[in-house]
Amino acid sequence: MSKGVIDRIRGGLASQRLDRVMFWLLCLFAAAVSLSVAVTNVAMVFLMPLAIYRLWRQPPDWRGIWYIAPGVFGWLGLFVLSALLSAIAAPDGKTAAMTFVNFYLYRFFPAALVLFWVKDKKQLWILAGCLLASIFLNNLVTIGQAIKASTLLGARFGGIIGLMAQAGLLSAAVPVLTLVLVRQRAGRWSSYGLVMLGIAVAALLLNGTRGAWLAAFVATIVVAVLAARQKKCCLVRMGLAFFLLGGILTQTPAFQARLVTLGQPTYQSNSERLLMWQSAVHAFQDHPVLGVGLGNYAHAYQTQYISPAAKERRQGHAHSNVMQMLGERGAVGAFAFCGMWLYFMAFALRGWLRTKESAYLAFLAIVLGVMLQGLTEYNLGTVVVSKAYWFSLAICLQWIALTRKERSA
Repeated sequence: MSKGVIDRIRGGLASQRLDRVMFWLLCLFAAAVSLSVAVTNVAMVFLMPLAIYRLWRQPPDWRGIWYIAPGVFGWLGLFVLSALLSAIAAPDGKTAAMTFVNFYLYRFFPAALVLFWVKDKKQLWILAGCLLASIFLNNLVTIGQAIKASTLLGARFGGIIGLMAQAGLLSAAVPVLTLVLVRQRAGRWSSYGLVMLGIAVAALLLNGTRGAWLAAFVATIVVAVLAARQKKCCLVRMGLAFFLLGGILTQTPAFQARLVTLGQPTYQSNSERLLMWQSAVHAFQDHPVLGVGLGNYAHAYQTQYISPAAKERRQGHAHSNVMQMLGERGAVGAFAFCGMWLYFMAFALRGWLRTKESAYLAFLAIVLGVMLQGLTEYNLGTVVVSKAYWFSLAICLQWIALTRKERSA
């Protein structure tokens, strides 16, 4: 055997070992998403030099990655470009640059690794399982916090990662688990899905984030109806489930009190959001094209645009993804963000109707849940939610690509 052949074999074995190490670090990242930001950061710190070395030794098939979903990556690229333009125009360039690197390089990094090098469906299952297990464990902590509390009235529980981060994750996790339950009608996965779904719903109620309640409710209905093989049976089961859930909400004083505030414009959380959104509109009116600048919204809001009537004087965001984009990044950023969101949903729905591949519905559930909750919360500004969001979407896209390859073989 020639020396060149031996060198190629050694190089291939070295790449395989490196890929295994990177995969298990990705598993650590996924398992820690809902438990510890510090651990996810440690996993990413170890992954970075390995990924750079892997890129140098054997670059990925860039064209093949692009053709997984050209429209998705096109809109994502436009969204990132709008952020870059807003950063260039920002008055505080250093803050803008750090924000851009954090949001669109660092937080995208695990998702990129999935698309570049995870080429096995079993590995995708493991990564998705680690992610759901992490959320499940945090949900158990949430329920434990509630059990230990002296009362549920006026109390909210967010587990280890906090209220709004958990709310963002559960907005997507509840419809995804519903999808698992509907598509896996029998067997152990159905049983696991039912238990995890029940725990997730309990944690979501105890979390008390009303926007997440509504987002999970709408996304779950959409996904369940699309996924069900027997529509009438599915509607009956959903009706019974929501009847039971409605009874819990209306008959439990703590949940009932929280639910009533949805229709109260004078309730502080509601009125405060309206004031924040007005401030974002004022910032947009003064800076209509590229906004006040990426990463500069908190300073602009607190020093120039905050309403005199606002009671929460230390807020640093607009409490809405859309309003944040409008005020911080102007018309360019808001257009790119809304266009990306709508295209992502259209891509998933079209793919599902054409192929009946569950990964498309999982993609839809994640986008719909997170974005609906994001109408009343800047959840993509939360490091826990944004990391999990892009990572889970990458898992769906890679599954779609591998399925497409199998069918064409």
